Amino acid sequence: MKIFRNVVSPDYLTLMHIPLVAGRNFTGLDDEQSQLVMIVNQAFVRRFFAGENPIDRRVYGFGKWFTIVGVAKDSKYNYLSESPTPYFYLPFRQIYRADMQLAFYVRTQGDPNSLLPMLRNNVRAIDPNVTVFDAVPLRESIGATLYPQRLAATLLTVLGSLAVLLAALGLYGVMAYAVTQRTQEIGIRIALGARPIDVLAMVERQGLILTGIGLAAGMVGALAISRVLASVSFTDSAMGGGVALAGSSSLNPLIYVAAAAFLCAVGALAAYFPARRAASVEPMRALRMD
Repeated sequence: MKIFRNVVSPDYLTLMHIPLVAGRNFTGLDDEQSQLVMIVNQAFVRRFFAGENPIDRRVYGFGKWFTIVGVAKDSKYNYLSESPTPYFYLPFRQIYRADMQLAFYVRTQGDPNSLLPMLRNNVRAIDPNVTVFDAVPLRESIGATLYPQRLAATLLTVLGSLAVLLAALGLYGVMAYAVTQRTQEIGIRIALGARPIDVLAMVERQGLILTGIGLAAGMVGALAISRVLASVSFTDSAMGGGVALAGSSSLNPLIYVAAAAFLCAVGALAAYFPARRAASVEPMRALRMD
């Protein structure tokens, strides 16, 4: 089983808002002269120390024995939708090698982009031979991992918009055809005293009935699909921050109510123009039609 790890400084977990649930954090005293220590995450404890206290237990790795001094909350390490995976942290001063690639994390109150030139200048002042690359705000770095989901969401939005447009055009065509077929009937109704508003309401009602039938069928399908998608929801916290990245529930009633209201509005608008044409039918002209 492959277990990922990270070599960090004492303030890394605090900076990244990854809380400890047991034990202690790394300190400046955890150097090459002291006992080798490590911090593991909750998934690591569940995998290797189920039902036991992992603090002060020893783990063999890199040809050495490390003592567990703390347990950190599960976080995200490779991509935001990953399930909890065993992970451990090692203190930088104990395990550093010259071939390691270093990454510095800096927290700022203002715009992080404005801080990047100063960081580059400070690094250049310390060692002109060191090249700073991939210096970007952490938000952008995390956002890059969401590119496939964003691309899929964009495509689904476009396809969904086209589907709504086609549905509206289809409803408009059906209602326009129905009005044409019932022109004489509508003319007789108006001749017998029906007001234009009554004709308008009648045609709109028929359009909304058709929309309601489609909504009922769509809701059944949406509920069935949502139960499948619930198994791959993205409600886990990212980077240990404890903030949900997507909807908290795949069965959120507000989403369905808003979608139904929107589609009813589209259906009413699609039926409005044929209804207005029907309401303006002249009785005598309608009665002469074959």
